[in-house]
Amino acid sequence: MDKAFLATATVGRTHGVEGFLRLVSLSGETAHLRRLSSCVLVTKEKKELTVEIESMKSLSDSLLVRFVGYDSPEKARFLSGSVMYIDRKDAPPLKKGEVYVADLFGLDVIFDGKVVGKVEFVSDGAQAMFLNVKKNDGDMRIVPYLPVYVSRPDLEKGTIELLVGELLD
Repeated sequence: MDKAFLATATVGRTHGVEGFLRLVSLSGETAHLRRLSSCVLVTKEKKELTVEIESMKSLSDSLLVRFVGYDSPEKARFLSGSVMYIDRKDAPPLKKGEVYVADLFGLDVIFDGKVVGKVEFVSDGAQAMFLNVKKNDGDMRIVPYLPVYVSRPDLEKGTIELLVGELLD
């Protein structure tokens, strides 16, 4: 997916008989989702679909969405399990010190002034996110995304500094 787009939600199972699907925000915020008129979905089969949003409504603690052309449970079920991507301009603004998770992918990992690896992907942990770093020798290591282990990413340079080198041993 293009860096101009951010993964913002996952599409869950169908709800009711009108083609509504449960939407789970990846950030926990939903106000920005309610303002959308369209988005890009990447299905479980890795197919990219640009879809128009017909309707959204709240149900208890869930957000429900119906896409144009998917007005029955049978049609909507095809979209279940998709990841919703939105244009960065439609994403919620970052607070001071925050970065979008998508911007961590591909950063060069620096230790003692040398590039020692690259962030391949990011995963959730109980206390923090984890940077999955592919070392220069091809081995993978997991680095907690916490200030004690890594510096703030320098997005202009495309780097993040490892503060505890033993994590790559």
